[in-house]
Parts: sequence; structure tokens; C-alpha cells
Amino acid sequence: MGRYAMVITATGVVENVIMYDGVSPFTPPSGIELIEATDDAEAGGTWNGSAFVRAVVPDATRTQVLMYEVTNLVASYDADGEPVNKADDVVAAEKLELRNLLLAELQAGDLSPDRVQTLLRLERE
Repeated sequence: MGRYAMVITATGVVENVIMYDGVSPFTPPSGIELIEATDDAEAGGTWNGSAFVRAVVPDATRTQVLMYEVTNLVASYDADGEPVNKADDVVAAEKLELRNLLLAELQAGDLSPDRVQTLLRLERE
């Protein structure tokens, strides 16, 4: 069994990577080309005709980071592997910064439903 990329012929975008023995009867969907995959082949990446190019992963925005941070109270772990929680003032500062960023998104008119819920939760706290 080998890895094969299902590539959209018109765009070169890798739709999926599958396991296939390369000889059993298999007809890819219309507009899809089956190409033996290398380690760089991944869904969302591209095939440029001679090599696979990995998809670009954008850096997380400060809002995305804080959306995670305000739900994670662990700052680090001690020598025994036990969690050490963030100080209350650090948690409060993260929540305030996130609240301000979400309010700015709200004023710009592009606040997603999950972020609206987070903003409402922060307003209640």
C-alpha cells in the first residue's frame, strides 16, 4: 500500500491523500488525478506538476491566542508534573485584552457567532 494524492486537475489543489495499492481497480472522480504522494502531499496543499507544496498555515492572531488562553488557567507545570495556575491578575489582564479586541471586531461589524458568545460571557464576568 502506498500513499496517493487526489489532485484537482484544473487547480492542482490536493483534495485528499489516500492509501492505495496502485493496481486495484479504482477510478477517481471526474476532474481528479491520482498522483503517488511524497511526504509533502497533504490535503489543502498543491501539486505544481513536479512536486507537492504544503499548504501555508497562517500565524494565529492575538484574538485567536487569547480565545484559547482565557479558557486555559494553567501557566506551567511543576517538577512533579502538577499544573501551576496563572495568577489572578494575569487571567484578568488576558480577559480584558480579549474583551477589548472583541469589542473592536463588533464595532467593525465582523464578529462571528462564537466570538459574540465569548464577548457576552466576558461581559457577565
